[in-house]
Amino acid sequence: MGRTRGKAVILFALLAGATVGAASIDSATIAAPGEAAAATFLGFEIGEERRYVIAPEGAMRDGESATWSTRLDRVEAAEGRSIGVFELTHSESRQGLGLAGTMLVKWNYRGEARINEFGFPEEVRFSMYEEHIGEAPWRGVLMSAAYTLDGDGYIKTVRVPNQEWQFTFGVATHDDLDLDVPSGMFLFRPQAAGIDFFMNPALLGFAVPELVPDTWKQRVLFFRPTYPVRFPGARYVANERNRVAAIRRYYAKRTLEAKESSELQIGGRTLNVRKIDVTGTARAAFVDEFGRVVRIDLDPDPITRRDRYIRILFPSEY
Repeated sequence: MGRTRGKAVILFALLAGATVGAASIDSATIAAPGEAAAATFLGFEIGEERRYVIAPEGAMRDGESATWSTRLDRVEAAEGRSIGVFELTHSESRQGLGLAGTMLVKWNYRGEARINEFGFPEEVRFSMYEEHIGEAPWRGVLMSAAYTLDGDGYIKTVRVPNQEWQFTFGVATHDDLDLDVPSGMFLFRPQAAGIDFFMNPALLGFAVPELVPDTWKQRVLFFRPTYPVRFPGARYVANERNRVAAIRRYYAKRTLEAKESSELQIGGRTLNVRKIDVTGTARAAFVDEFGRVVRIDLDPDPITRRDRYIRILFPSEY
């Protein structure tokens, strides 16, 4: 698997009943009693944030954009395991047509992923809403979904205004999967045609070794949550309860393979990177010498037909 046991957390120590103060949201969060203090966790320092954006400029139409962010808020200790609590955001803006003419349609996502030291997602929660920006502004309702690991499967809870559903489904089989740990699966949606909350490049990084060997090739299982719908009908509910269909819907297997090293220009900087080929539609990813995924190549934009990719933003670009 991408992360080997004992190597995922470089420095890990339990805080035994210590009393600590609160930290600023912009600084590294200090662990509370019962939490774990880590110098790095899955390559992140506590409080570290990585932001990404669709590039190059002009890949999308004027006014359109797509951004992602991942921030390690804290590291907790749970039953002998360490759990990183990651804050995730995604925003996508696209031109659309309404009764009042052209408008900008914006989708906003915010979530939290609890991921253990082997990169396995033990819980994923997120909310989403749509808004229209233009002569006839409008904001849709807030919808949310939660996926919580329970034994050998997940409990999915969907909430829309005045309604709540709960479904259960299993985890796909995979050679590296070990649900007793748990390990052998990663949170990421490997696709290139559309844009997705879970296409966050930082998530893909959890499946890649901290130090990529000269020859490395791995078959990887990805978990890809789906989104709530505003007016779920009987067909939607029946499909959610179909556990066989759930295996196809929620999981994808891809082969990651290390390729050549090279220099890559990103944000006016020259980075030393290693190319990682990804089977399927996600194309190639590039990992820098610090283990960060700094770029993922995508298919051309479906509207402009221009080449595009997701790249990391440096703090000076925020």
